[in-house]
Order: sequence, then structure tokens, then C-alpha cells
Amino acid sequence: MLKQLERWFRRAALGGIARLMGQAARGERPDWRERPYRVLFLRHDRIGDMILSTGILRVIAESQPTITLDVLASPVNEPVLRHEPYVNEVVVFDKRRLLGYPGALAALRRRRYDAVIDCMVTSPSLTTLLLMLASGARYRIGVRQLGNDFAYTLPVPARESAEHIVDKLGALVTAFGLQPSALDLSPRVRLTAEELDRGERVWTGATEHAPRKRRLLVNVSAGRGHHAWPDEKFIALLAEVRRSVPDADVVLISSPSERPRAERIGASGGGRLVRDGGIRDAMAIAAAADLVFTPDTSIGHACSALHKRAVILHPLGNAAIWGPYDNEARVVESQTRSVADIAVRDAARPVVRMLTASAEAA
Repeated sequence: MLKQLERWFRRAALGGIARLMGQAARGERPDWRERPYRVLFLRHDRIGDMILSTGILRVIAESQPTITLDVLASPVNEPVLRHEPYVNEVVVFDKRRLLGYPGALAALRRRRYDAVIDCMVTSPSLTTLLLMLASGARYRIGVRQLGNDFAYTLPVPARESAEHIVDKLGALVTAFGLQPSALDLSPRVRLTAEELDRGERVWTGATEHAPRKRRLLVNVSAGRGHHAWPDEKFIALLAEVRRSVPDADVVLISSPSERPRAERIGASGGGRLVRDGGIRDAMAIAAAADLVFTPDTSIGHACSALHKRAVILHPLGNAAIWGPYDNEARVVESQTRSVADIAVRDAARPVVRMLTASAEAA
């Protein structure tokens, strides 16, 4: 009964939104060269989603000098774009604060966007539709055949052969007269010199002139239960690293809520916990590492954006769409839908091999 009510409410809400949305510009393709256009890209979700969208954002923003690109972000993923020169403004929207919706939606309307882009290329989002409606933009861009076609004045075809989410997102650039197959859509994140220096100091500390050790960064946190690896397996992996690469410097990071857990893992396995100041700090620490070990999280996606070597744990069937993109990384995929079922030996083998190879290359 609850499921039926949910489906009924969703159909009713979609129907209401469809009636409110104007269709005057449906099928109309603007000439992006003829005048200034203010464009809004909706990406109000997770950190990893924003990281993987940076290549698409860069291509759209740089496609014409007439385009000014703003991004609507969530409080957690807004820091990703903090120093990206192609983004004009990051508008923060917290979808969890329901009482703040009227004010936030009214502020969006006042910005007078010409075009708005739906980032949801794998499944439709009711919140995204509301934001598109609130923007008042004449041109609404999104991927067709996902159930939201009625909302778009400029629907673009999905890339049927695309597997990775970055390539699926690439379909959106066709609305700007671009061919995604001819473009570099790789995610990139710009870290400042100060951030990079701070990340380096995590490894060198006060002993900058000491012999350089091999640096392994281990992220113990996962945003979803089926992406989490058990504590005892982390501890066993660290013990194997200590045995095989005795001069390794092992640093652990985690989400704030999991720091007591990370501290226990480090104390038992032989690693030191660093209490980073958020995703940008974590990325700076990763940038200075030789190798990153992590479940599939925003840190794994940051490795793609930083061209950082990594070993990443994935549930069965997850890596094709959410795995590393265009960087030297090794995926260890579970035989089940849970990362917890990955054996220590299967994870430790590539870690030891790649950590050793990093020292040889240096």
C-alpha cells in the first residue's frame, strides 16, 4: 500500500510540474555564439558525483566565450569547485532543509538563468525537476529516455555505448554543439600551492630532509554499507604491507564520524591517523601519496581527478560505471554485492606490488 501511495504521489507531482513548465522553447536550439548566456548546472548530491562531473563542466564552460557557467551544489560537494576558474559561481542548496526551499527557489529565480542542465543521466530526480522549474530558464537540457522527457526543451540522446558515468554525462555536451567522443572529459580538480604544501607536510612533518619513505594513504570510510570493508581486514592488510614493505609510511584518513574506528585500525595495523580538514585536505594528502587504498568513495574518484595511483575496492558490477576513469588504478571487485567479501590477500597483492613499483620508478 505504501509503495502504491508513493507511486501515485510521484505521478501526481510529475504531472503537476509538467503543467507548470512552459514548452515554448521545446525543440529550439540556441545559437550559443550570438549573445551572452547564463547557464546553471545542477549537481546537488555527493562529493564523488561532483568530482566526476568536473570534465563535463570544464568543456561546457569553455565551449563558447559567451557562456557563464554557475553550478548548484550541495553543502558537502561545494568545496570541490572552490578553485576551478571556469566556474563563475557555486550556488549552495541543501535539499535536506525543507523549510529553506521557498527562499532558495525564489533566489534561484532571481538569477535569471537562460539555460539549466539536469545532471541526472541514469535516473530521474523529483528534486532536480523542481529546481529546473524554479530556475525559470527558457532552455532545459537533459538526457532523454529516462522518464523526464516532458521537462526538457532540449533533450539530448543518451550515449548508448557508454558504460562509465563520465561518458554518460558526456551526452550533455551535445546540447552545445560538441561531440563528446572528440573531447577530453576527464575529471580534474585544481589544488592550490598552499593546499599541496599542506598535503606534503602530512608526510614529511618536521623531518623534511630525512630519507623519503614509500607513502601509502588508506581511507577506511565508505558512504554506503555495502562498500564498507571490515576493520579486521584493514588491520590484516596493514600488517601485510608492514611485512612486505617495511619502510612504508602509512597514513589513515576517514570521515569525522569514523575517526575512532580509523584510530583503532591504525593502532592495531601500524598506521597513523591524520584528522584532515575536509575533502580538499584529503585530496591534498592523496596528491602527495605514492599510492591510495580505498573502498569506492569520493577518495577513489579524487584519484582519477589527480592522476593518482590507487587500489579501489568495488562491489560486484559496480566498477564499469563508477570505477577509475583515465588513470593508473587497480580495481579489486567483489564476487558479491558487498565489498566486505573481498579477501585480504586479493586486496593486499596489488597494494604491495604497486607500492613497491612506485619506489622503483622514483
